[in-house]
Amino acid sequence: MEIIKQLADNKGTFIERYTHQDDVLSQYRYDVTKDESYKLRMNNKSNGLESELSKVIEKYMSKFELSEKQRENINLLAEGNKVVIGGQQAGLFVSPMYTIHKIISIIILAKEQSTKLGTEIIPVFWIAGEDHDFDEVNHINVFTAENNVHKIKYYPTEEVTDSVSVLNFEQEALKFTIDRFITSLTETHSTKSIYKLLNNLPENWTDHFQYIIHTLFKDYGLLLIDSQNKEVRALETDILVWMFDHHEAINQAFRNGQEKMESLIGERQILTETNVHLFMSFEGKRQLLKFQDGKYKLSKSDATFTKAEIRAKIQVAPHLFSNNVVTRPLMEEMLFNTLAFVGGPSEIKYWGELKQVFDFAKVEMPPVVPRMRITYTNDKLLKDMRRFNITIDSLYHNGIEKFQKDFLGSKENRLLLSQMQETIANLEVDYEAMQLLDIPMETKQLLQDNLNYHKRQFEYFKKRYHQDIKRHHDIDFKALNAIGNMMNPSGGLQERMMHPLQFINTYGFNILDEVIDNIDNYTFDHTILKP
Repeated sequence: MEIIKQLADNKGTFIERYTHQDDVLSQYRYDVTKDESYKLRMNNKSNGLESELSKVIEKYMSKFELSEKQRENINLLAEGNKVVIGGQQAGLFVSPMYTIHKIISIIILAKEQSTKLGTEIIPVFWIAGEDHDFDEVNHINVFTAENNVHKIKYYPTEEVTDSVSVLNFEQEALKFTIDRFITSLTETHSTKSIYKLLNNLPENWTDHFQYIIHTLFKDYGLLLIDSQNKEVRALETDILVWMFDHHEAINQAFRNGQEKMESLIGERQILTETNVHLFMSFEGKRQLLKFQDGKYKLSKSDATFTKAEIRAKIQVAPHLFSNNVVTRPLMEEMLFNTLAFVGGPSEIKYWGELKQVFDFAKVEMPPVVPRMRITYTNDKLLKDMRRFNITIDSLYHNGIEKFQKDFLGSKENRLLLSQMQETIANLEVDYEAMQLLDIPMETKQLLQDNLNYHKRQFEYFKKRYHQDIKRHHDIDFKALNAIGNMMNPSGGLQERMMHPLQFINTYGFNILDEVIDNIDNYTFDHTILKP
């Protein structure tokens, strides 16, 4: 495996500002680029929940066989060792690739800081099982043999309205999805093993996600927790009650912090109308709580509750309640002894909106570390890029469309198109002269329609002419499309489209170990790797 390039963020982009001591740092506690930040963070006091939390995690993870390193880390967690933590929604078959990159980031940062700080730092991945936005997690993308992106969805017979943690697969729909996915792969020595893995999945949605991650990363000692796990919720009871009791102050702190962050970056990341910032599961639906007209109302029900009723429900059935995006980071920090949080660019931004929430709660915001971004290439793509004189920097700066347009232009007969354009220009002059004749308005309109017809015909000619060029140079345009779709799909990062199991199918089950082994130092740059 070879690191081909490490791309720094363009000047003025959020991550570039965040990692270069910009004024946005005023909304965070630590400068994550400095080793001193992590040393200082080690002085942060324990929250006292580590012993109970370690038992909850051990019980949760024991449904699958724990590795020796995982057992060791559970014991270290109980003793108060700090963690590097990050989380993600439970995407279908662990989709997409940036979920894997977030886990790799957590593992590498924990390992690096363990060495620098001289103490074991534990990697932890938080599965956002309380999430109910099923459309965000119910599909996968695969690259076809023609390097186009193809979406495969899981289709349940009933609408999903509650947290995905309570969702079980419908076996017929799951089998259909697995078969579609497997048949979309190019058969390799890993395909049968992937098929076997998918056919042994647990029936619960978040359990299937946990199972795949556990299988891939257990030897690194990665600890996993589902935020919707009932025993986690029980451990959170007092915190949930405190959040509910103080929701007005939390909401005001959030609004103030969001306003300050918006003044720095020109946008809002968190869009919510709630003022309680907690969800409640009611009538089979996960619903936002809102305080209005002296009552607590739900977003998808006519039911109303008093403060005493909600408070009592939290104490008796905490598993019915969950955090929204405003209170989730705070809950995470009040549960775990965190050295650092690892998140994507959007997460880093919305944590910046929560500084005043942390301040109100008297909880120190940890170092908020951008996850690593990785794109994979291969010899054929690199060879084609050289052939078309496309550098990695120029591809991400300009997009593939520029190079497609340039190549098309290089194959045009410029004289032909120039003479056609000249013909249209002469027609416009002639028709303009005819418009000055003493003729009825109806005739003038007829002349204009006739000119427009000739212009449309010229545009039609150019379109068909370009199609002919593309047909004659089909191999070249397919190569350009492959570069764009594989390296910069839809103008975005590969990791937002690529599925990790397709990556494993191509390179084998050890490929993620190779990725971890070949990244010597944690980086904020966009890394281009050639397996």
